[in-house]
Amino acid sequence: MFREAVKGFLKPIIAEAMAEVQPQSGQSETHRYYTPEEAWKHLKISRATFYRHVNKGKIELLKIGGKSLVDADELDGAIQRKEIYRYKH
Repeated sequence: MFREAVKGFLKPIIAEAMAEVQPQSGQSETHRYYTPEEAWKHLKISRATFYRHVNKGKIELLKIGGKSLVDADELDGAIQRKEIYRYKH
């Protein structure tokens, strides 16, 4: 009986706490990154063109854990703003 009373008391508290820490619908908990090679393949451009965009500051390379990565959301945003063009081969 004591166990059931405690369970009935704790269950809504635990459910509320879990709802607070879980991401809301439509929000992603993980962040997407491309390797430089994935990024230039996504853009359908050459390696040289990709690094030309990097040198001009149009694409930002992030150093995370000793690796160079491109923020996928930033890259997609640059495409939408027409700062970078995605070629259709």
